[in-house]
Amino acid sequence: MSVFTAEDTTSIPQPAQIFEKLDSDRLLNVEITVEDVKARLASLREDKSSGADDLSPRLLKRISEEIAYPVTVLFNQSMDEGAVPQDWKTANVTPIFKKGSRSQPENYRPVSLTSQLSKVMESVVRDAITRHLDRHHLINKGFSTWLSPWQIMHY
Repeated sequence: MSVFTAEDTTSIPQPAQIFEKLDSDRLLNVEITVEDVKARLASLREDKSSGADDLSPRLLKRISEEIAYPVTVLFNQSMDEGAVPQDWKTANVTPIFKKGSRSQPENYRPVSLTSQLSKVMESVVRDAITRHLDRHHLINKGFSTWLSPWQIMHY
């Protein structure tokens, strides 16, 4: 099952120009470093499930030193090409019991188990965007507490 929605891109409105800094201060590229990847891999929670790629966070965490460089290359190539591996777009959907009778489908909620590497890349990109927004005072503190960086980018 794909976890991405195909959006209609034929009539996207142009956003108002609110950036009043120098062109050199624009965030035109997110450069992902080996240190960023290594830190994220090392901080994975081992009790989480793997996604469709079957790479468990326990394994990724334990081999983080060895795979940080190739994963960084993969992430930067993905950013350059604007594409991600197919496994990162796929989720294993699992029903999780909430309460009540286990024989009733409405007592379950779906949970999408997605790729751990995809989550690592998303968090590195999110942190870079957040740092940029904070550094250039592009968002007020009250606003940023209830919107995610993705929502801010599409606001």
